[in-house]
Amino acid sequence: MVLGQRQIPDKKGEADQVEALLAPLDTAGMVFTLDALHTTRKTARLITDDLDAHYLLIVKGNQPLALAATATVLTGPDADWAATSAVEDDRGHGRTERRQIRTAPADDTLFPGARQVFRLRRDVGGLDGVWDTKEIIHGITSMPPALAGPVHLNHYQRQHWTVENRLHWTRDVTFHEDKSQLRTGTAPRSLAIFRNLTINIARLAGRANIAHARRDLHNHDDAFAVFGI
Repeated sequence: MVLGQRQIPDKKGEADQVEALLAPLDTAGMVFTLDALHTTRKTARLITDDLDAHYLLIVKGNQPLALAATATVLTGPDADWAATSAVEDDRGHGRTERRQIRTAPADDTLFPGARQVFRLRRDVGGLDGVWDTKEIIHGITSMPPALAGPVHLNHYQRQHWTVENRLHWTRDVTFHEDKSQLRTGTAPRSLAIFRNLTINIARLAGRANIAHARRDLHNHDDAFAVFGI
């Protein structure tokens, strides 16, 4: 579900809009997963101190010291991490996927509010069991091991990608957002609002396939009926 959106000022990044989006919400106890560009100390403090919530952040090149420290802590053979690791296998949609995660304790000296760091390895291959690609990412979270173990962190990070698959991909492919020729004024923002509203309504109505729902409700009378009009 889309709970809010902000228009990014011209030539400025998304980072400054995080507080404006999250501050009005009652977020105590929630877990926020954000893209790597939001892995900043300011955002970490906002989530843990001001919002009384938790974060799970991916560490990349925009935080070189944290990335180097995390990678160093989590090196070594798999056998050394048996007590703080988890493996999840998935098979479907014409491919096989294996996600292996290992964790280690951390503290505020590494990142504000940090309690664990993790390394996630993702192998993808065909149904024949041959692995074709490998990806390794590193991350950090404010949740201590007693609150979120390796299995939980693996789940949270995987769920983050449902935002890409069920929202951004739907907007780009089903609603052709990337092909839009509108560039001026408030038109792009207004259409984004309508797209989000449409997707939210379909999700609340229990529709898993937005493209099918859009075709089914192409008739205006059927669409109004959803609202009881």
